[in-house]
Amino acid sequence: MPTSEPMTASIDKSLPSYPVAKLESLKLDVGCGGHCLPDAVGLDMFAFPGVDHVHDVNQAPWPLANNRFEFIRCQHAIEHFANCHVVAREMHRVCKNGALIEFITPHYSSYASWGDPTHVHHFALASIPILFEQAVGASGYEVVANEIKFTGSVTDVFGWLVYKLSPKKYEKHLAWMFPANEIHTTIRVRKSH
Repeated sequence: MPTSEPMTASIDKSLPSYPVAKLESLKLDVGCGGHCLPDAVGLDMFAFPGVDHVHDVNQAPWPLANNRFEFIRCQHAIEHFANCHVVAREMHRVCKNGALIEFITPHYSSYASWGDPTHVHHFALASIPILFEQAVGASGYEVVANEIKFTGSVTDVFGWLVYKLSPKKYEKHLAWMFPANEIHTTIRVRKSH
């Protein structure tokens, strides 16, 4: 008799059962909190709804297989992690060659970066690419996209114009006068076969 209940499976009996779609998902949401991407495996330090693996992401290894994922999202999470180098190495380990890792984090000039006392890092435009170079080496990744986002208010226009002309001059001289909002960075994982 057909049932409307989703099929579930467990790789080993000590692990909870998950819907089969979750077990087969090629997406990982790191530091997802209670807002895990649909059909993605959720990894967080706390047992929020939607989190599939409760694990301190600052500690390696993560409870995930090598070369499994094609996409990782890390949205408003990396600024909370104490050991970003471990996080970058573990992301690289669990990704397939060519996988994309998408980061969204507050820019250091944003109130959102400093307003939350649980933020342990504050990021500039070059921070995540430098992190990956230090953690996995220059041949282990490629920057697909890396940009500063502004809120779109009228007061952002001058800062945005200077940023478009010279991101380095914007961050060095004007970021505190014309604060940005977020940094959006996409990394492509490179692995030699």
